[in-house]
Amino acid sequence: LRIWGQVTVTQNPEIKSIKQGETVTICCKTSQFTSNCNDCVSWYKQKAGEAPKLLIYYINRLQSGTPSRFSGSGSRYGSDFTQTISGVQTEDTGDYYCQSYHYINSKSIVSLWCTFGGGTKLVLGKSPSVSLLPPSSLQISGDSAALLCLLSSYSPQGALVSWTLDGSEVTEGVVTSAESEQDGRYSRSSVLTLSKARWEEGELYVCRVTHDGAPHEASFHKSRC
Repeated sequence: LRIWGQVTVTQNPEIKSIKQGETVTICCKTSQFTSNCNDCVSWYKQKAGEAPKLLIYYINRLQSGTPSRFSGSGSRYGSDFTQTISGVQTEDTGDYYCQSYHYINSKSIVSLWCTFGGGTKLVLGKSPSVSLLPPSSLQISGDSAALLCLLSSYSPQGALVSWTLDGSEVTEGVVTSAESEQDGRYSRSSVLTLSKARWEEGELYVCRVTHDGAPHEASFHKSRC
């Protein structure tokens, strides 16, 4: 027994960081099974400020002008579909939408559902900008000193932060924020708080960042300030 109702479309991932030349797959799941090719799935791409552009229709047929690196897959009688980009290019960044077109004809009702997924944003991978801010003079005059490390405008997420003081790793007094996201770019901050005595003893403070397997750092020499 099949019970028809409102059709929903779910896409994942919501955001994907890409590197030129890699293969990228976007998944789409419909809440109702498709039953024939009147009930098909299409894929659209949208750039900021532009209308959506049809790439793929009838699950796997390329619209005229769609590059051959794009492909679609899925069963005519299923609910799981994918769009794959083989050898992704920089111009492939943008928002991708899966559209489900269901024509439902039952004994009691005839209905047409044309439903879009929430979209998948493809963004180019980017290394973080890392900056290190020393304690203020007001802080130094107190009982403690705090250094602030800022990571901004990077993708994908997953940047890791560590601190060293004169070459030795420091874990006590470190507080690192959760990552925040805006338009596919991520940011986070980390604070190292030291006692006044330890601050006065130290010379070289380094905020080390590991992102996408690559190291980055920002440093502060106390004697050079």
